[in-house]
Amino acid sequence: MTVKQAKLLTGDFYKNLLDSIFDAVYMVNNRGFITYWNKSCERITGFSAEEMVSTPYNNTPLAYLDNETQQPVNRHSGIDIVLETGMSGTWKGYLRCKNGQRIPIQANISPIRDETGQIIGAVEVFRDTSALVALEDAHRQVLQISRKDQLTGLYNRSAINEILKAEIERSNRYKQPLSVIMIDIDHFKRINDNYGHDVGDKVLAKFGSILQYNLRAPDVVGRWGGEEFLIITPESTSAEAEILAQRIRNIIRVIPPPQFPETITASFGVSQLKPSGTLDQLLYIADIALYQAKQQGRDRVVIGSCAP
Repeated sequence: MTVKQAKLLTGDFYKNLLDSIFDAVYMVNNRGFITYWNKSCERITGFSAEEMVSTPYNNTPLAYLDNETQQPVNRHSGIDIVLETGMSGTWKGYLRCKNGQRIPIQANISPIRDETGQIIGAVEVFRDTSALVALEDAHRQVLQISRKDQLTGLYNRSAINEILKAEIERSNRYKQPLSVIMIDIDHFKRINDNYGHDVGDKVLAKFGSILQYNLRAPDVVGRWGGEEFLIITPESTSAEAEILAQRIRNIIRVIPPPQFPETITASFGVSQLKPSGTLDQLLYIADIALYQAKQQGRDRVVIGSCAP
């Protein structure tokens, strides 16, 4: 590296300029040593320029963490790629600072070239995204709350409807079976009238809990409205969904006193998506099957067999 090239990486003008910006910036030369570490690097990581400058970038005490495992990773290989290819790169993840704190960052790495176009080093610019991550987490929590029924903890009708649309699209695209189970608690009005709405709410909450903990991993359940619930069973035929419905029906019937003053039962309507079928068709068939289960004496499962 020539003196002129070295000045490009360490000149006072660039140092003063980069020390004045909010983002963390550090530079390495093409021999693998850190040549510059700005004030924001010190502020964010806790490591001073004296500790970092002239240190091989792949042997610094600064720990980059894997985004999922949160274990230290060889983050600096990104700089190797930039130095070898001359192509810029981006990265999101975490780093562990000098005080042990783990913080999320977003980084960009770019090559540094001299006036002839020769790569003489690389620069990484990163920022602490803690505030953004916290805001995103808060937004996700609000969104999650808005998608859940407060009494049962299940998805509400709006959310389960959107999930069902996505599953129908996937089923039609990949030609895989899809079924739904529509459920209605039998004589729920009588429960409310005879024992009060507090008992009715307990029945709904217990019912939701039973549904939630007796499904397969890919199944999704939501409160459809009132005392009605809807289970989405991806990659299941109506016969397979019927087996699930019968199992749930039997579990519900043995809820023991004194949790509830009388035996709780429910009626089930099962529907399988027809080839290139629509959401309205699928729900119509399930609703008709549920109506038939009620008409036939309740506490039973009926598989729908006709389209509108």
